Amino acid sequence: MANTKTSKIKDTIVRRLYARGKWKLDSVAHFGGDETGIADMCLLRDAEGTPFIPAASIAGAARSFLARLSKPWMKYQKGDEGEVLKRLFGGAGENDTMSALIVADAACKNSQTSIRDGVRVDTQSGSAADGAKFDVEVVERETEFELRLECVIRDGDDNKALEKLFLVLLHGFETGDIRLGARTRRGYGRGKVASWKVRDLNMDDPEDVMAWLRDKVWCRPASQLTPCPLRSDKRQYFRLEADFILQTSLLIRSSPSDPKAPDMVHLHSAGEPVVPGTSFAGAFRHRASLIANTIGWPEDAVSEIFGPVHEQGAKDPQKDLWASRVWIEEKLVKNVESRWQDRVAIDRFTGGSLQSALFNEKPIFPQKSTPHLKLKLMLEEPDDAEIGLLFLTLRDFWYGYAALGGETSNGRGTLQGFKAELQLKRRNSSKAEWEFSQCDSGMTLVGCSGDASFLECCVKKAQSPPEHPDGSRWPEKQKGTIDD
Repeated sequence: MANTKTSKIKDTIVRRLYARGKWKLDSVAHFGGDETGIADMCLLRDAEGTPFIPAASIAGAARSFLARLSKPWMKYQKGDEGEVLKRLFGGAGENDTMSALIVADAACKNSQTSIRDGVRVDTQSGSAADGAKFDVEVVERETEFELRLECVIRDGDDNKALEKLFLVLLHGFETGDIRLGARTRRGYGRGKVASWKVRDLNMDDPEDVMAWLRDKVWCRPASQLTPCPLRSDKRQYFRLEADFILQTSLLIRSSPSDPKAPDMVHLHSAGEPVVPGTSFAGAFRHRASLIANTIGWPEDAVSEIFGPVHEQGAKDPQKDLWASRVWIEEKLVKNVESRWQDRVAIDRFTGGSLQSALFNEKPIFPQKSTPHLKLKLMLEEPDDAEIGLLFLTLRDFWYGYAALGGETSNGRGTLQGFKAELQLKRRNSSKAEWEFSQCDSGMTLVGCSGDASFLECCVKKAQSPPEHPDGSRWPEKQKGTIDD
């Protein structure tokens, strides 16, 4: 029996767009695999044991990125992508077509892996939660993966619209806005493609057709198409970048691989000391929670910003969970040196050293009075009260009232602010920017391109708990707030 159902898209292929580039990691990344016993969270590996990125992960991250750029928050949350985006990635509806985008698995070029320790911090005590220790296998910085994309344009497609989305997608990989793998909101999976090789095959051209049939696509002349951004960016965000000077030593614990090394060393990535996004996020969240509780915010208000806490041993661990709206990057620590320290536990009865309790560690110490580390944080879809809360939290770190890393009760991890740049982007207005610097009087506003009193108004709103919506706003944001 003949199929009488006709498709809205004709099947004749008129163009094939190809892109190939090396995606180089600026931070560690984790692509989940099976449980091999190496770590609690192991990497996905191919038959030869080499880590790789599955095509489904690349396509999913790309789809989410383009949808977030092109749609307001409420429509993005509801999955309202638009016809062109659905045509590019395909859909599951009765009248939807197959994906026009073909993505290949990304092969690893120079594999280097390591194991990272992780722990969930108890929000009440500020210390490690009981039974919440885990470890993650990661691909290290500087690792390269080869990305290969193809866009098949058929007769009846919106040719220019698909081409535009394809080029915007390439631009997202060039700028590092598209992150791959797990824990991307805590600094993992950040990388960039330095340059793309692009080919544009016209399937009405016999030479292009023969090149495609012989698998000689890259022998054709380079295309004049170049990656470009999307002009109408629908995202709204508050971005915070701050440089800090280390006042004391810093220790973010990591287990050494060398048996001759100290019992505890500071975390390194590709041989350089780093502050992972998870550490900064944990410390920042804990301080924000203390401030929010002090000024009378609802109990779960901070979870609406940073995401809910996974409850250990919960019957349904995925229930009532949603992604954090806060993105924090992993950053290198500069102008520091590692020093060996021997320590011993004290017997509280005798006041002397406790037998068999000698241990040693290797924290990092500042060498110069120049900025040592940077905090880079972005909050999606912020309201004024949330901006005020983040600003108050930044001030506590700026003046050294909050610390970072382990052994903070022993004086480690104390910071002093050096400079900060704050940026707010609303959908229907231009970007507003504020710049702060450390002067004799403390944290001082030295320049702005928007309303100088805006941040003060945000702080006042944060200090007025009744104005902050009670109950869960995310992921189902209350009606009539932003996008209506």
